[in-house]
Parts: sequence; C-alpha cells; structure tokens
Amino acid sequence: MNATTASNQAYIKVLQDTVMAASLNYDVWWTYTQHRLRVRFLDILNAYPTFFRTSIHAHFVALVVALYRIYETRSDTFNLPGLIQRLKSQGILPAKVLAPIERRVSNSRKLWIKVSVLRNEAFAHRTSAYSVSDVFRKAHVTPNELRDLVRKTQQTLNKISYALNHSRHTFSLCAVTDTKAMLADLKAFRAQRSRLTIRRRAHSQRVKR
Repeated sequence: MNATTASNQAYIKVLQDTVMAASLNYDVWWTYTQHRLRVRFLDILNAYPTFFRTSIHAHFVALVVALYRIYETRSDTFNLPGLIQRLKSQGILPAKVLAPIERRVSNSRKLWIKVSVLRNEAFAHRTSAYSVSDVFRKAHVTPNELRDLVRKTQQTLNKISYALNHSRHTFSLCAVTDTKAMLADLKAFRAQRSRLTIRRRAHSQRVKR
C-alpha cells in the first residue's frame, strides 16, 4: 500500500467514524422522542425528567454537530467536499466515476444547509435574534430528513471506498435495541420496587395489628 492510498483510507475512516457517531446518536435521540415509545415509557421519562431532558438534548446536539462536520468545507478538517477535492487533485479516479459521487455530495449539502442552521444558530453560537424554537422552524428540518442524510452519507462513503479499492463499510452498529432495553429494564425495576414497597407496607400494617 503506497502513502497516497494509506492516507486516503485514513481520511475515509475518519468520515466513517463521524457518520457512525451521527447514526448512533440519532438512534438514541429518536428512540427517546418518537411518539409510540414515549407513550410506552412515559412513566420512566417522567420519573427521571432531568436526566432524559439532558440526554435527549445531548444526543441531538451530537447528531447535528457530526452531520455538520461531514459536509463543511473547511480545508483544515475532515469532510466530504474536502475528500472529493483531494481525489480530484490526485487524479486516481476517472471523471466519469467521480462526477456522480460529487453530485451526490452536492445534493446532500442541500439538506445539510438545514443542519447548519441548527448548528450555527441554535447550538454552536446561539444567535440572540431567535429563540431555539424559532431556529428549528427556520431550519424546517424533520427527523426523517436527518435519518436520510445519515444514510445517504453512508452510501456515498461506500461508493467512494468501492471506487478506490472495491471495499464497503457495513455500518452495522445500532443503538436502538440497547436504548429500548435500558428503558424496559428501568420500567421493570420500578415495577419491582413498587411491588416491594406495597408488600412492606402490608407487612407493617399486619405487624401493627
């Protein structure tokens, strides 16, 4: 493996790790906030309100920041536009291979603009001109759009990897199952603790008699 190939693979690995972080944070955030599961575990969310409010916010911020990093255009960070320019300058991929990949990145950045509004105005710099709810309305972004941007980014990275060395990354990690299991365990624990409390009270009343 020559130095250029090794450098390109290292660059792609950073982007793969970043989109994986975005995906996992989306999993946790969406599991907490989707209506069906919120109804199922509402008693748990209400039992630990400060923790879950903080956790929901933290995972959403982590998602937004990761997606922002992938599509920003700074020359001193790892990002998809920078990777495209890097491959162009190296001339290791034919134009007919690189052009459709470049179009995918350009199309994804249309959605990234919405992410950048959230990142720049709500989280990174917190503009004084708008409230957080105003910024979300201005961005006009939906959970499905964020999920789609994560998936499109994974697909784009795999197209680049395949074009370079016929490899693909599986992106198989998912936090949904673990998050649901944690909520279910908390629900079971609280139910068990409630039953024990009732038994102790009943026993105490019998002793008093």
